[in-house]
Amino acid sequence: MKNTFIRQAVKLCGITLLGLPQRIPGSFVAIFSIACVTAVLLTVLTLIHGMNKTMEKSGWDSTLIAMRAGSSSELQSVLFPIEVNNMLNHPKVIRDENDRPLFSSEMFVNAEAILPEKTGDRSSLSLALRGVSGDARQMRPHFKLVAGRHFESGLREVVVGQGIVRKHPGVEVGRTIKLGGSEWLVAGIFADNFSVFESEVWADLNTVQNDYQRGNSIQSVRIAFAADVDIEQVRQQWKDDPRLNVQVLSENAYFSKQSESVTRLMRWLGIPLALIMAMGAVVAALNTMYSAIAGRKKEIAVHKAIGFNPASIALSIVFESILLAMIGGVIGILPLYLGLNEVTAATNNAANLSQIMFNFSISPLLMVQALLIAVSIGLLGGILPAIHTIRIPVSLAIRGD
Repeated sequence: MKNTFIRQAVKLCGITLLGLPQRIPGSFVAIFSIACVTAVLLTVLTLIHGMNKTMEKSGWDSTLIAMRAGSSSELQSVLFPIEVNNMLNHPKVIRDENDRPLFSSEMFVNAEAILPEKTGDRSSLSLALRGVSGDARQMRPHFKLVAGRHFESGLREVVVGQGIVRKHPGVEVGRTIKLGGSEWLVAGIFADNFSVFESEVWADLNTVQNDYQRGNSIQSVRIAFAADVDIEQVRQQWKDDPRLNVQVLSENAYFSKQSESVTRLMRWLGIPLALIMAMGAVVAALNTMYSAIAGRKKEIAVHKAIGFNPASIALSIVFESILLAMIGGVIGILPLYLGLNEVTAATNNAANLSQIMFNFSISPLLMVQALLIAVSIGLLGGILPAIHTIRIPVSLAIRGD
């Protein structure tokens, strides 16, 4: 009995497959709806994946970042040299061959930037300007200059992240960019393993402090600690120190928190929109399959009359609905993959109000996930029509009632 059902189901699915090209024009609404849902979902998934991937590559567990207690980001923090000196006295801080602690005092500025473009125009946007001290490059093991040289201390020179250059190809070594009210020379371009730092512009810390009238204050300090450091113990020691009012966490943990704030808005807006569209696509699939059944009542009645199991007929209806959904899914995925894969995109970081550049990378896993969503819509859209097919009496179907 089971083998008979399987053979009948396979035959009917084959018949459905042969007749599918003739029914695709009448199924346009369902295919188009599912394609739109798949495209939106894939876009949201890719944006979240791209942002998370960029943030994950930006931190190190052995590097601790200290900011003012209560600050949610570097932009809201302020520290002073005396506090930094007190923190650097910790015995677990890594020191170089000259017994100097390995650290980087840094200032983060949300700068209004005007960048040169290939067209000759100059585009205005908000960029992260980071003033860094001498050890900043050593604190990022993946940092490397890919063009030009490093900036000179005391001069209005910058090195620009490769992510900015991918998005704005007019930014080249030797050209000038405007940050705030000042012109800065692009001395070099750097890469950092596609991390968030590639969306930043780096300059000499003292020059940034002077240009933005910040005195000798900084906003964060990155300190290299030994691998066996107990972060909780360090945090408690500095919390108990009356000279300090700081919070400390691993750089990896810091960027994980930043990633949550950046992707939260994408989830709140993108996923509900996709779900609403998915419900519409299910309705379109239902209408399509009910219309298909209405036009094929006599064919279905003949199948029943010659001995086909009603369950195998219902399975062929579900099979057709899933096939249509897969066509819609592929139509939704293919243009995104061909047109946007590996394109550098930009979004605002809600934590510091500056732009983050990341690769719009559509991986096979994301495409499979989006296609599975499309198949699920087709399955939901085919179940009720399939049940309706089972219940159609042969006599009524033959008369066309």
